[in-house]
Amino acid sequence: MNLYQINFDHYSQKDSERGIYTFLVAEDEESVYEWIKSEPKVKDNMLFNSYKYNEQDGKEYEIYDDKWNVVGIESFRERMLRLGGEMYDDSVELDDLYYGKTLIGWELIKEDVLPHEWEMIQSLNIPIEVLIK
Repeated sequence: MNLYQINFDHYSQKDSERGIYTFLVAEDEESVYEWIKSEPKVKDNMLFNSYKYNEQDGKEYEIYDDKWNVVGIESFRERMLRLGGEMYDDSVELDDLYYGKTLIGWELIKEDVLPHEWEMIQSLNIPIEVLIK
């Protein structure tokens, strides 16, 4: 199991905010993606996102190299797994911010986390979710 940090960037008409939703113990990045896509409730927040709908629309995204040459095509899911979430996607458009827009992403903090390590984090009242299959 690995420890991931689930981050967010929130943009609105007047300001923006960056922070951490929670920490997540999961087997791999695919598990993290599926967990975010399920729009879980974390403390008092729902992780609302459009992952499910973006997956269903079937849009394909071009992959560019350093010189802006197209080197491949990927689905939304593949793109999010490669980037670590919408938060790290430079092509996300931030328009129509009347109600605001929140982008979610994740980063690997530590691989091979042992149960006593995540239990210690929980004992410190740090928000952490554990996905056990």
